[in-house]
Formats: sequence, structure tokens, C-alpha cells
Amino acid sequence: MEDGTKKIKELEGKVSSLSALGSRLVIEVKNTEADIKKAEEGMDEAMMLRKKEVAKFQEEEKDQLNNVNAVHSAQSTIGAGSFLQKPDALSQKLKALYDRGDKLSTESSAKLTNFLQNPGTGEIEGVMQGLESDFSAELKHVREEEAKHKTDYETLMKAKREEIDAMKIQVASKKEQQSTADEDRVQAKQDIKDLNEEVGAAAALAKEVKEKCFGKEKEWEQRQKTRASETEAVVKAIEVLSNDDAKDVFSKTMNPAFLQLSEGVASEDVRRANAAAVLSEAGKKDSRLATLALEAKLDGFELVKEKVDLMGAALKKEQADEVRKKEYCLEELNENRMDTEKKQRSDEVLTAKQDQLKMKLADAVEQMKALETDIAEMKKQQKLSAQNREKENAEFQRVVQEQRQTQDLLKKALTVLGEFYNKPALIQVPSNGVMLMLQQLIADAKEMETESVYAERESQQDYEAFGKDTTASIETKSKAMTDKAEEKAKAESNLVMTRESKEGVEAETEKLQDTAIQLHETCDWSLQNFDARQKARSDEMEALKQAKSYLSGAKLLQK
Repeated sequence: MEDGTKKIKELEGKVSSLSALGSRLVIEVKNTEADIKKAEEGMDEAMMLRKKEVAKFQEEEKDQLNNVNAVHSAQSTIGAGSFLQKPDALSQKLKALYDRGDKLSTESSAKLTNFLQNPGTGEIEGVMQGLESDFSAELKHVREEEAKHKTDYETLMKAKREEIDAMKIQVASKKEQQSTADEDRVQAKQDIKDLNEEVGAAAALAKEVKEKCFGKEKEWEQRQKTRASETEAVVKAIEVLSNDDAKDVFSKTMNPAFLQLSEGVASEDVRRANAAAVLSEAGKKDSRLATLALEAKLDGFELVKEKVDLMGAALKKEQADEVRKKEYCLEELNENRMDTEKKQRSDEVLTAKQDQLKMKLADAVEQMKALETDIAEMKKQQKLSAQNREKENAEFQRVVQEQRQTQDLLKKALTVLGEFYNKPALIQVPSNGVMLMLQQLIADAKEMETESVYAERESQQDYEAFGKDTTASIETKSKAMTDKAEEKAKAESNLVMTRESKEGVEAETEKLQDTAIQLHETCDWSLQNFDARQKARSDEMEALKQAKSYLSGAKLLQK
């Protein structure tokens, strides 16, 4: 009774604690789900803003590329010397550039204005250099700003995704905790019910035993006195692409000043040699350009220019392919890392759950052992009680038989004495003392027989009541045993499922790690050498452009 009452108080405290935990987890899950929705809305908003930024960048980049192309077109017109025959064509192009003056420096704008007003000043070279420099600088600035915006956006989205993933894991974990708390609360209530029944049965038995034992004590004292008188008379227990804007490699190495037209346009052989020289230099890094350099010395200009265009297109495609590969590698590596971290967190949750289930299983086993011990002890008591009852009954049979035999003997003696003392001749002989004594002995023996019969009836009733109460206690504890067996079976089933889930997560984590190794083997060299390869290919494309310019006659023979 004391153990049961103490356990009930502990379980009632546990039920209260689990109820509070369940209520708190419901609120936390609701709040976290609201935070997830808010974060997802934030991502949607960021995506819309990013689309607007990209659209604006593409428009600005297109404008600046048009500006640079317009400068190159004007430079080609000057380089070909055609502006002497058609000065209006050059003026129109320069005026068009002037209209884009919002991106020009003060110095370039002033030079262009001065030239348009005084075409004969001879400052065309300086004007064109300034225009190209300003527009190229603005194009670079626009691209750098876009690269920064892209990096900021990717960083923000990565942080948001990680935040949302972490919150989703929290929700799953809290729901699991809530489910476990609900199960534990229900089980604790069932344990309280079982214990109340056990305590009630024990209390009833204790009361009855106390009452019976108190009466037995009095009866025993009386029997002891009777036995003494008789002797005198007869005998329980778990980079961004830094879109490193390809720098104009040859813009710094070439003489910026235009040669005077009086010196004449480069001859065909000189142009061919210049084109071959540019291609040969670039061919040190790419054998295809070295081959093209040899072809420039042999084939016709148009055929070589066609091959230059094809090579340029191939290089652009390779450039774009490398950018796509870099984006793919970065995305796959990041996704692999996030998936691995998610699996590792899941493994930690499952490990904690597995440990909790092991503790619950061990507790159920321990309580089942205690119930088994209690049941075994009660059955032992029943057996001993039966043995004692049998022994008491045998003693009763002996006492009754002896008392009855005593009575028979005394009655016979009384008859014999009666026949003697009742003769007419002996009327005067006093006989009452002996006769009365025999009659008293017969009455005492009869009383002893009656007491023994009463005591036997009481002992039989006590035995039957004890058997009934003990059987009820055994049934109550057996029911508790069945409940604990169900709890144990459920814990074992959950433990098996948790262990299988943990093994599955571990296998998936190992697979993700193998994938990471394969990604690193495929991507590390490309990522580490991306900027250098992009720059080298940009240099190659610039070399092709220079060579084509020579072949087109746009480049004049240097002094």
C-alpha cells in the first residue's frame, strides 16, 4: 500500500508535467509553422525583387554594350579611312554617342562636344579613347553591381533555406516529442488506475486481516486458558561568377594613337603576319589557335575569318559551358551539404528517441519483474495458507474426536455410578459429589467440542476470505502485468522502427558523403581554376577579335 501510494503520487506529478509539456509543444509547433510561412513569403518576395534587378541589369548591360559597339563601329570607320570620303557618317555616329553622354566623364564629354563643333581640330583619337574608356568602365561597373546583387541574393536565399529547413526539423521533432508525451501520459494514467486497484485490493485485505487477527488473538488467549484447564482435569514485489569581365588584353598593349593616314594602310602581307602573330601568341595556351595561326599564313582572308568566327563561337560556348558547370557544381555541393546536415540532425533526433525508448523498455521490464515477484509471492502465500488450513483441520478433527471419546467414557462412567448409587439399599450413601463432578466433566468436554467446531468454521471462513482477496490481488496485478506487457511490446516495436529509421538515415548520410566525394572529384579542379580558365579563354577570344581586325584592315601597321 505504501509503495503503491508513493508511486501514484509520482505518476500524478508525471501526468501533470506531461500535460504541460504537450500544451507547450502545441503552441511552439504553431508558432514555428507561422515562422516558416513568414520565411517562405520572404523568399517569394526576394525572388520577385531579384527578377526585377536582373531585368534592370540586362537592360543596362544591353545599353552599355550598344555604347561600346557604337564606339568600335566609329573606330572601324576611322580605321578604314572611309570618314574622309563620308565625314557625315562619322559625325552621325559621334552625335549618337554624344546622345549617350549621361555615362561620359566631364573630360570625354567636353572633348566630344569640341570635336563636333570643330571637326578639324584633329583630336579624334583622344575623343574615341575617352569614349571607349568611359563606356567600358560603366559596363564593368554595371556587371560588378550585378555580381554583387547576385551574391547577396544567393547568400540570402541560402540562409533562408537553411533557416526554413532547421525550423521544419524543429517542427517534426516537437511533434514527435508531443506524440511521445501523449503516449506517456496515457500510459501513466493507466498505471495510476492499475495501482489504485492494487492499493484498494491491498487495503481491503489489510483491513480484513486486521479484523480477523484481532479476533483470533482473543480466541487464542481463551483457548490457551481452556487448554490449561483441560490439562488439569484430563490432558506473508536519437562567384558568383565574378564574371571577371575579360579585360581587354590588347587594348593596353596596342599603341592607342592612330597612325597618320599619310603613312598608308598596312599591306596584305603585313596584316596577315600581324593576325598570325596574335594567334600564335594565344596558341601557346590553346593548340587550336596555333593551328589557326598557321592557316592565317596560308589560306585566304575570308576563309581564315570564317574559321576565326567559328573558333570564337566555340570558345564562347566553352565559356558558357564552364559557367554552367560551375553553377551546377556549387548548387550540387551546397545541396549535398544541406542534405547531409539535415540527415545528421535527423540521426541525432533518432538517437535521442532510441535512448528514450530503451529507458522506457527497461522500466517496463523492471516493473514486470516486480509484478511477477508479487504474483509469485501471493501464490506462495495461497499455497502456504492451504497447507496451514489442512493442518488446522486435521487438528480440529483430532480434538473433536478426543472430546467425543471423552464424553462417551464419562457418560459410561456416570451410568455405572448411577446404577450403583441408585440401588434402594444405598439410598443413604452420599453420591452427589462424584456424580456432579462427572456431569461437569461431560459438560466441559461438550463445550470444548462446541468451541472447536466454531473455531474450525471461523478458520475455514478466514481461509476462504484470504483466498478470495489474494486471488483478486493476483488478478489486479496480472492485469497490470498485461498493460505493462503491451507497453513493453509497443516500446520494442517503436525501438525497432526507430533503429531501422536510424540505419536508413545513416545509409543515406553515407550515400551523400560518397556523392560529395564524387562531386569534389568532378568539380574541385574546375572551381579552383575557373577564374584563370575564364580569363585565358577571354584572352583567346580577344586574340581572335584582334586577328579578325587585322584581316579586315581595321588595324593599321604600327610604327
